[in-house]
Amino acid sequence: MTNQSSPAPQQRPAIVGHRGASAHAPENTLAAFRRALEDGAQLLECDVHLSADGEVVVMHDETIDRTVASDSPLRTGAIGELTRAQLDTVLLEGGERVPSLAELLEMTTAPVFIEVKVAAAAQAVAEILTALPKGSPAAASTVISFHVDALAEIRRTTETPVSYLVGQVDEQAIATARELGAAGIGPSIKGLSLQAAEAVHEAGLAVNPWTVNTVPQLEVALACGVDTITTDDPAWVQCELDVRLG
Repeated sequence: MTNQSSPAPQQRPAIVGHRGASAHAPENTLAAFRRALEDGAQLLECDVHLSADGEVVVMHDETIDRTVASDSPLRTGAIGELTRAQLDTVLLEGGERVPSLAELLEMTTAPVFIEVKVAAAAQAVAEILTALPKGSPAAASTVISFHVDALAEIRRTTETPVSYLVGQVDEQAIATARELGAAGIGPSIKGLSLQAAEAVHEAGLAVNPWTVNTVPQLEVALACGVDTITTDDPAWVQCELDVRLG
């Protein structure tokens, strides 16, 4: 009788709270980030812009308009044209305020995927990362971006790893990531295939898809052997992984 070895158990991907636990709390707020950590996220994801006076601001859109509360004293405006003092007057849903990147990195107990939305913010982000205390959770963060120039600036001035965001993986995306010295590639889950994931892994890069919020999307991610799962609902992914992977 021959001994048949069991297949190796699938590695459990790390859960990334997309804009925090944005399914349950206002996105990109300290409340959402706290909720994500409570719900089992091993990493957080945030988006950053630069204010008119050079402060790194946590918000996805270029303007405050979509996420501002109806009773906010200031309800419209581009982040790049508003000062930090003006942004401090903005109310978001639930009475939350617009956080700075420094505030998030100070409060987090997990590393952060910091998405640089505008390349001009990269230098200021690099300065914040360089000043972090060694050994702090935030010091293990990763900068992510669609902007190659932003990632190149981070690589040039810090030891922080970077991950290259793309809509879909192709040969050029992998070549660009390798030229950057990136640690990973972050494709849209809608553009991810097993062949693409294998090519990324063969290039020595992590596969960090976004944004996984449905069962079919989760099944694609797991079939592709992804390294992280970015989701609006970390608690749901945690439960699903418990059932599927033990």
